Amino acid sequence: MKITLQSAAAVLLLGLMTACQTQNDTVPAQETTPVTSSTYAERPESASPPGTLTNAREAAATFSALEEDVLRYVNQARSAPCQCGTQTYPAAPALQLNTLLNTASQKHATDMATYNYFSHTGRDGSLPWDRMRREGYIWRRAAENIAAGYTTARAVVDGWLKSPGHCANIMNANLKDLGVGYAYTSTSRYRYYWVNDFGTR
Repeated sequence: MKITLQSAAAVLLLGLMTACQTQNDTVPAQETTPVTSSTYAERPESASPPGTLTNAREAAATFSALEEDVLRYVNQARSAPCQCGTQTYPAAPALQLNTLLNTASQKHATDMATYNYFSHTGRDGSLPWDRMRREGYIWRRAAENIAAGYTTARAVVDGWLKSPGHCANIMNANLKDLGVGYAYTSTSRYRYYWVNDFGTR
């Protein structure tokens, strides 16, 4: 009975809510199929965080139009309830761009494009959480979405929203900050590489 009521509520909410992705924007034809991957972690409450590092880049930064586009599309999705696979998420507060996460995201996107690989694990064995800490972002919650092969910010965010795991990271109200990474190279398999690092300190 509980499952039936939840299913009915989800259907009703889905009928009432604004779609969290655009319907008329489509992913352009690609030479290779775009790919995506997501991951999430929380630090146990009992674990004491390492000493907080400060970074002058956090105080003020100018972000590229591309970074602003990704932020805008992600926050548009968070501004209304969103169906991620079988789970409905309520609207969530807007994310803020964070320069430390931007740096971690950009370095990983550039590395994947330069060395022609696609993984949350860097060539040095680092995981997203390691790369965030390396830049001075001492997280309590963290997540990463990566994608390759999408040619525009709109297309990559829509691609993430159509995938339950990526969509869940985007709609997670416990995540407050966002970093955006993008790199292109004509010599790599997917050419276009994207990284979104999410975090809460």
